[in-house]
Amino acid sequence: MTRFNPYLLEEKEYPIAVLVERFNQMRAEGRDVVNLTIGDPQDDAFPLVIKKLKEVIAPARRFGYPRGIGSKSYLESVKTWAKHSYDIDIEPDTEVISCNGTKEAIFSVPLAFDWSGGKEIFIPSLSYPVYEASARTLNIPIKMLPLSEAGNFLPDLDSISPEEWRRCGLFWLNSPHNPTTAVAGKEYFAKLLELAEKYDFMLCSDECYNELYYGSAKPVSAMDFHESRRWIVFRSLSKRSHMTGFRCGAIISKNKEVIKMLSRMRQAMGVGTPSFIQEAAREAWLDENHCVAMRESYLKKRDIILAALKKQGFHVFGAEAGFYLWVSHPSLDTSDAISDWFIAAGMLITPGTAFGSDGEGFARIVYCLTDNACYDVAARIESHTTP
Repeated sequence: MTRFNPYLLEEKEYPIAVLVERFNQMRAEGRDVVNLTIGDPQDDAFPLVIKKLKEVIAPARRFGYPRGIGSKSYLESVKTWAKHSYDIDIEPDTEVISCNGTKEAIFSVPLAFDWSGGKEIFIPSLSYPVYEASARTLNIPIKMLPLSEAGNFLPDLDSISPEEWRRCGLFWLNSPHNPTTAVAGKEYFAKLLELAEKYDFMLCSDECYNELYYGSAKPVSAMDFHESRRWIVFRSLSKRSHMTGFRCGAIISKNKEVIKMLSRMRQAMGVGTPSFIQEAAREAWLDENHCVAMRESYLKKRDIILAALKKQGFHVFGAEAGFYLWVSHPSLDTSDAISDWFIAAGMLITPGTAFGSDGEGFARIVYCLTDNACYDVAARIESHTTP
């Protein structure tokens, strides 16, 4: 009898895939429903990317295998962006690798490390499901770190004992955080990196939403700590430049040995980003103006829906970064109750429990929609029965 990976045999599907299937079923039944579950921006991609892509593809007769770690010109564009954004000097040949969006990079990065001797991956209890899916698929022990609103939805570093820290191999931090929008400050990053140095682990900093912020201060990045060799940063153009379908991003670290091992591992995986995608993506890395315009656009979208939620008595945590709203309501004490209220109003949202048990009582709403769709969502919220 053929034997399969035990994790894949579990009757537990990827949470967002389940919601998409439910949305499609509701539409097939003829129901008027808006999907507010997927963080896939609906506005146009950065126009210069599309223009460049056409220029590159139009005269081409063939495209060969791409360089596994990224073309020299692509890596140089990431270097330029990093210098402009964080005043950090990144060596393109030894400190950065291209990736096909951050999802595949996040899933595969544990393959480069030795998990013998009881090492574990530390994961916040509410998080992007790929962190856990990767560890469990690869049969790597994990430690789930509880989160709560009282703790600003960040892991309590002081509650972790020295014995537990000694077992840490990788620590996943996502700031701004999906799903809660929590943002870790400079002191938090500094303390975590001090712990990483003391206990010999790597901080995996998933910064997919770092350039979507609505105050004057940019969220802290691990790249703000120029001297540390204890971080691996994952950055993507998916949200920054509305390029989800392009699957293009970067893995960055000042730890040359880590990048060397990741490069060696990835050469065998065949995950080189297509050369025409890299050429187009350079336009996005080298332009900051479109990010400013995008933040202004998302602020407007956020405020449209936020005002409607507040009229109905919803509490919204954070919402100063990213394009999610993490909501609760005093009259709806479970995630399912919140979801059911929205379904009755013609909207499908993600119950907080889809991200972990600590999400009970909350739900996530996306607002990476067109302006018209945001006005529609707001109208549905305001016109529905008060909870």
